[in-house]
Amino acid sequence: MILNFFIFILFYFTILFSIIGYGFIFSGLNKNDEQFYNFGCVGLFGIFFLILYSYLSHLFYPHSKLHNLSLIILGICFFFYYIKDEKKKIFFKKNFLLLIGVFSLLFISILVKKNHDDFPYYHFQYTYYLTQESLNYGIGTFNHGFRTPSSIFYLNSLFYLPLAEFYLFNFAAVYILGFANIILIKKIFNYFNKYKIDNLKINFVNYFSLLIFIFINIFFYRISEHGTDRSAQILIMILFIFMIEHFQYSYDFKKKTLYFFYLTTL
Repeated sequence: MILNFFIFILFYFTILFSIIGYGFIFSGLNKNDEQFYNFGCVGLFGIFFLILYSYLSHLFYPHSKLHNLSLIILGICFFFYYIKDEKKKIFFKKNFLLLIGVFSLLFISILVKKNHDDFPYYHFQYTYYLTQESLNYGIGTFNHGFRTPSSIFYLNSLFYLPLAEFYLFNFAAVYILGFANIILIKKIFNYFNKYKIDNLKINFVNYFSLLIFIFINIFFYRISEHGTDRSAQILIMILFIFMIEHFQYSYDFKKKTLYFFYLTTL
């Protein structure tokens, strides 16, 4: 039992760093931009990259244990490749404690709640089917739930790993909530002392971020019970924050367009 628990923790943080590694690749992070590029944004970029990959890869081969393990190891390699740079080390040191703190707290929360009511109905079956077969078309006749696939299922299918088996199939929700929390925390604390709009200390983005932070952690705290819609709702709230911030307070058209493209794809 204790061994299984440590394996659970090991895969939890290994997948986390692998996602961040792919996030570095996808976001093209070339410099330290504390206002936008933090582990929260990089992590969401990594999740988006893996979702795109999972949609394409399942057409050719199932997401088997060997395939997924290779994918996770490659992400870890990307992670260490990017943080070896001196500028990346500064970025890493500034944000690492927050990253570990947030995801350590969320790890406790996934142990204390049951799975979503639809998990035994079709969430598990659909995700597991992606790990066993490729080119999944026409499976809606097997189960009504199979007619409503979600990107969360495809992402979770990449977490089918040796030793852990299918016990990591609800990890996608915790990573999305964790990265969203990091973005919100950075927004909240950055704006208290750093920005002044029209010579006023009060900033709408700061308090809106605080409101969303309180809301999602009170109403969405049962991570294991998240359905396919909760993560989308969280990302939409994050999108609104960046839209308000960068379309209202930024006058660089190219920068605003780039941010809008990144955020809408999430």
